Parts: sequence; C-alpha cells; structure tokens
Amino acid sequence: MIYIVGIGPGHPDYILPKAVKVMEQCDLIIGFKRAIDSLEFIPTEKVYMNKLSDLDKYICNNKIYEEYPNDNDSENSIKKIAVIASGDPTFYGITNYIKVKSKEELEIIPGISSFQYLTSKVKLPWNNAYLGSLHGRKDEFLTKVNEHEVSIWLTDKDNTPSVLCKTLYEEKIECSVVIGENLSYDDEVINMGEPLEFTDKNFSDLNVFVVHKTLSKK
Repeated sequence: MIYIVGIGPGHPDYILPKAVKVMEQCDLIIGFKRAIDSLEFIPTEKVYMNKLSDLDKYICNNKIYEEYPNDNDSENSIKKIAVIASGDPTFYGITNYIKVKSKEELEIIPGISSFQYLTSKVKLPWNNAYLGSLHGRKDEFLTKVNEHEVSIWLTDKDNTPSVLCKTLYEEKIECSVVIGENLSYDDEVINMGEPLEFTDKNFSDLNVFVVHKTLSKK
C-alpha cells in the first residue's frame, strides 16, 4: 500500500491531522530532505530521496520495498509506505509519477498548498486566479498574466522570480507582485512590490510567485 501524503507548505502546524495519523501508521516514509526533516515528531523510519527516480526501487515493477524485509510473517515486514510531498500532491506534484510507475494500491492524503498559505498571509482571494507551474516551461506565462487579474505560479531554477519580474517589466505589464519564500518555515520571507524592484535579487528555490494587476503594496 502506498500513501501519497501532502504535508502542507512545510511547518508541522500546517500538516493535517489525517496526514499525521497515516504517517504514524506507515512502516516507511520517503521524501526530499527538507520535507523529511520537518517530520522529526513522527517516529516512523524515514528515507531521503534526491530525485523522483529514487522512488523507483521502492515502487516499480512489483518490487516495492525490495531493500527491506517483505515477509508477511516477519515482524519487520514493510506493508505500508508514505511518500510525502510539500503542498498538495495533486497540484503539479508526484501523483502522476507514482501512478505511472507503480501498480500498488494507492491512497492520496491532500495537504494545504503553498499558494493557499501565501494568499492567506497577504489576504488575497484567489477564487478567480489562474494557477500554473513554470517547471520546465514558460510559454504561457505572459498569455495567462494578460488574461487574468491574478495569476499564481510555481517557479523553477530557470524561471525564477527575478527573471519573471524582468519579463513583466520589459513587456510593460502594469502589475504588482508577491514573492513568498520558504513559506511557513522559520526563514520565511514575503515580498510585495513592483516588478522592477526584484529584477536583480536572488530568491530561495522554495518560492511562490503571484502577479496581481491591481494589487497595492500596502
């Protein structure tokens, strides 16, 4: 049995009780380092992964947990695994990868997404916003920005907030931006302002980028 567990933006305060219960009942938790390190209060054994393909040896081709005892008669048998994901795992998360790779029974536990957290922090309703990801693509960025009063983006190492701000400035898009870094963690930073203010700044890889055509800096 595989559980895909959303753990929210990162801080334990934002992990749903259902997610905690499932992780406590699992035999093994797998995730990226920062996510795993936020779960010190859960005693379940944990394994770091550095890239998605690290999951393959646990979930692929009916070889689940091949590095661990899987004898039904063994007290150490690994029967349930939790793969954790920041935010909500069904929004540009790991769900599709696992569904394609594994034939194991699957259950998904949702989490509070990073954009929900950020819009709440800045008191910005997002009911009419466009939600998108720039992971490996940028083609639709300006189109969606022009089509929507509010657009919310997950960025990547190439399409950083500073690069996006430069694009907005060069294209003379009249807007303000919100940039949330390391959301819910102790080193959280939220910046609001005009695109030109951020064209030369560096930002954490863990960020959410919001474009608002009418948002005041106040």
